[in-house]
Order: sequence, then C-alpha cells, then structure tokens
Amino acid sequence: MPQHISSRSFTDSVGVDWTVREIGSPTLTETLAKVLKEDRRRGGWLVFESTEGDKRRLAPYPPDWRTVSMFELERWCMKAKRVPPAPARRAED
Repeated sequence: MPQHISSRSFTDSVGVDWTVREIGSPTLTETLAKVLKEDRRRGGWLVFESTEGDKRRLAPYPPDWRTVSMFELERWCMKAKRVPPAPARRAED
C-alpha cells in the first residue's frame, strides 16, 4: 500500500508550535500487520509533534482534518494519545 503523508502547522492557545502529519494507509510489515490486526491505527493516524518535544497520536482521525480550523486541530491534539519515547513506545505497542 502506498504511504500518503500530508502536514499542517499551527500554534496552540498557549503559544506552542505544532506540526500535524497524516500517516494514511501505512505500509505494514507482516509482523506489524499482525500486531495491528484489530488496532484502530490500521487505517492510519495523525501525529502531532510540538517544538517542545511532545508527540501525540490520534486514530482514527477525521478525513477533513486538512481543512478544519486551527482551533479544531488544537482540540484534536489535546484529545490525542501522548506517545512516549521510542523504547517505551515499543513496549506499549
């Protein structure tokens, strides 16, 4: 499956800069496909990354995310699940 990545940037209400990227229809290895078999991320997700090092993931995500207001993006960012650094994230996944 081809991987489609698109991004937007916004500044939240407390002045933190964020970039949001779409990870849609991810290319999955056989092992990862088994791990994500019933996972909500199988259809893709949004990754929110702040300039302060915070990272969050939202899945499933609204298809119109590219056109919503910055306020709505911030709302989704605050609802998104925090993503720990890679070693802890692998243990959690």
